[in-house]
Amino acid sequence: MCYLKMSEFFNYLPNPNNQFTPFSLNHLIPLILIAVGVYLIYYYRNKIANNSSEKTIRYSIAIIAILLEVAFQTWQVHHGVWDFADSLPLHMCRLTNYLGILAMLTKSYKIFEVAYFWSLGGVVSIIFPDIFHGPDRFRYYHFMAYHILFFYMYMYMLFVLNFKLTFRSFKKSYLILLTLVLLVIIPINNIFDVNYMFLLYPEETPFSVFEGRGYLLYLVGCFSLTTVIMVLWYLPIHFYNRRSNRL
Repeated sequence: MCYLKMSEFFNYLPNPNNQFTPFSLNHLIPLILIAVGVYLIYYYRNKIANNSSEKTIRYSIAIIAILLEVAFQTWQVHHGVWDFADSLPLHMCRLTNYLGILAMLTKSYKIFEVAYFWSLGGVVSIIFPDIFHGPDRFRYYHFMAYHILFFYMYMYMLFVLNFKLTFRSFKKSYLILLTLVLLVIIPINNIFDVNYMFLLYPEETPFSVFEGRGYLLYLVGCFSLTTVIMVLWYLPIHFYNRRSNRL
């Protein structure tokens, strides 16, 4: 019986009687954990930064993020759904997660200042989760833990490592993303029929409002919405910098 339960827990398909419901308790709890965790990182930022175990804390967060990625890849391989073309780190969340891990391990500001603004993908994904698995499935816990840790990494670097972001950082991040999308993502999506960054079709994302208007207008809509979200993602940084300069 115990084996049967574990087998069901790691099933690839969601339980039709216990699927994920947006903004249910199972959705709100991870959002609360993100808010509380980010607040604690900010509140204890100086104590953590000056603690002799800071490096251990930072490495531990990065290693947990690595283990979550390995667990997900192993889960896909086990169910025979792993695909090389669709497993490259070109989805927004996966790309910024990899870059976040690298920045945490190396304390690289250059990686952080670019990847931070791409982390808006994690914001959208946790607000509009693209999953159907409920809390009786491994995929639910992986998805939520993955995105919770995602926030912790970037807020850790922002507050504890005290990495500064400027409007120049924002412009650099935006231009690199635009180049990546035009020269890499869109060609790969169309050649291999994959859907990196949801730029081929929207699935269960806010990009669905641009569906049905032709591919070119769909891309224009996606770029426009992404630009708006990136600007909104920059505004807290702008006001945080102004507040810090006054202190």
